[in-house]
Amino acid sequence: MKKFVLFLPILLSCVIFEILGTECHETVSEPRKLSHPGIQGSISSRYTWVCRKEICTKIDKIHGALPTETPIPLDVCKLNCAKEGALWPLPTGKVELEKLTLNFFPQNVDFLPFQAEEPIKSMLKQAAKIFKSYLLEMHPDNSNGNGLSNFLIAKGSANDKNRKISISLSVVWPDTVVKIGVDESYTLALIPSNDAKLIQVSIIANTYFGVRHGLETLSQLIAFNDDTGTLTIVQQATITDKPAFTYRGILMDTARNFIPISYLKRLIDGLSYNKLNMFHWHITDTHSFPFQSKRLPLMTQYGAYSSRKIYTIEEMKDLVEYGRIRGVKVLPEFDAPAHVGHGWEWGPSNGFGNLAVCLESRPWPLYCVEPPCGQLNPINDKMYNVLGDLFKDFLDIFENDLFHMGGDEVHFNCWNTTDEITKWLIDNGRGVQKEDFVQLWAEFQERAYGQLKDANNGKKLDAILWTSELANEEHVTKYLSNSTYIIQIWSNGYEEGKIIPFLIKNGYRTIFSNVDPWYFDCGYGAWVGDASNNWCSPYKGWQQVYTNSPIKILANYTGEDEAEEAYKAGLILGGEAALWSEQVDEQSMESKIWPRGAALAERLWSNPSTDWYTAEGRMVHHRERLVDRGLHPDMLQPEWCHHNDKLCHG
Repeated sequence: MKKFVLFLPILLSCVIFEILGTECHETVSEPRKLSHPGIQGSISSRYTWVCRKEICTKIDKIHGALPTETPIPLDVCKLNCAKEGALWPLPTGKVELEKLTLNFFPQNVDFLPFQAEEPIKSMLKQAAKIFKSYLLEMHPDNSNGNGLSNFLIAKGSANDKNRKISISLSVVWPDTVVKIGVDESYTLALIPSNDAKLIQVSIIANTYFGVRHGLETLSQLIAFNDDTGTLTIVQQATITDKPAFTYRGILMDTARNFIPISYLKRLIDGLSYNKLNMFHWHITDTHSFPFQSKRLPLMTQYGAYSSRKIYTIEEMKDLVEYGRIRGVKVLPEFDAPAHVGHGWEWGPSNGFGNLAVCLESRPWPLYCVEPPCGQLNPINDKMYNVLGDLFKDFLDIFENDLFHMGGDEVHFNCWNTTDEITKWLIDNGRGVQKEDFVQLWAEFQERAYGQLKDANNGKKLDAILWTSELANEEHVTKYLSNSTYIIQIWSNGYEEGKIIPFLIKNGYRTIFSNVDPWYFDCGYGAWVGDASNNWCSPYKGWQQVYTNSPIKILANYTGEDEAEEAYKAGLILGGEAALWSEQVDEQSMESKIWPRGAALAERLWSNPSTDWYTAEGRMVHHRERLVDRGLHPDMLQPEWCHHNDKLCHG
């Protein structure tokens, strides 16, 4: 794939959140801060907005409004000026938003007794706390996490300070884990009382995850009103919604460069804000092995960059739960037989022989796709015992219905220049040609999956593999069962994508991660070799991410009817953007993922038939929403464009 603590104010804010019954997000960032609060308090803006022809139009606050118009802040205008408001991702079903709004204070938001059985009730309780934390974060002065004290209810009008928001959550089924095919649909209704003193909110879903998504949508029907110091909500609404694709993910590589757990939680937060449901964790590689192995501690001792750069068992279990409550599955990848190295050096000195070969071989281009080199030794029986123990460690921590086994970029010259491997092949009546190494690879994969299955108490589980020599047209049907393996496609969708219709025709479930638009590490300076830019340049903007349709890519080869049939048959599970971390750490990861990850989210949730231009206004506004929630997304346009929708195009 060419894959080529906390400070005192934050601790105090966490305590306050607990007192208020809300949840501390345990991250190192804070919501947006503005400078010179004294000046800001004494100088008011001359401008405001009105809704005209479904566009929020900037006007002079004193003289710009027509007699029939009511000037309002931009964030309030965006709630329901357009037919779909500022919702992101766009719902796939009915969207009916009342043009009127009502003000309220977060102190007056209550949840009715949950309509669900345990353990769903406990999950809903946590989701409700998270939702209330969203409301607090909407206040622009919430920079110190002091929550409700920012909302001065005593200064509100009689109607505003007495208005109640009553939320009912109903879940039918007992599903507690995000799985491929899980029902994530929901129905959301907002109904005001006759006197508008109460807004009743109902979210009904078959599963917890549908209700969680419904709460995310509800939060996007609410905005801070700078004129009144309150929150403002759409007065009446009906939304039915469900995702177009069941697999909607982001890959984060933490082996090239270590990413602290707190930042992975921030990544999960961002996924949840966009209704993405898969965090694909590429946790190990040749560069490092930061995973704490209970059964094989030498793996971590040899493989971690330092004792401070290790993911402990407790941290990983906590991350899985953190994701589950936010509707995100933490999917581990243990890439093999290539992309292994550091962490495997201990074999010879402990009687296990060479567990890996070609470790740091030079010159590296002869043995691997990027330094340092390393591949597992497929003829060492003890290596498979080690694999089995590692799989047990993984399944003790992560959910056991889906596992990513990597399986790409095996460099045959590594094995072909390893004497013990070539001798074994010849002694067993084989040769040292390409097909001999493909067969050796296939045998490794069969034995490795057997170890994974044994680690799962003999129960079969779906495994994901990258497209590769083993998963190409010549070999995939011979060596990989379509009932066991899901194939993740990373080749260029239109130029190198002939494998795609072949996989679909032969009944393989697929995940699209084609490099041309969905590799987020592309477009930066080269880090290895003598090129001026990295291998997959140029940079992929959000527009290209948004327009990349897995169904259309397949249709380019098969025609629209066959592509639609494959989609309906469940052979296109969805897609995933990848951020390989050769040039990424926690300081830069968020601006490289967001807001492009939001463009991915709408493609996979909504599968829109329109292009990026029609979504631009919502995208620019949603980017601001991500900032208000404490993320660090890249800037898309001058702020003037956000204030003047549709005017930044010639």
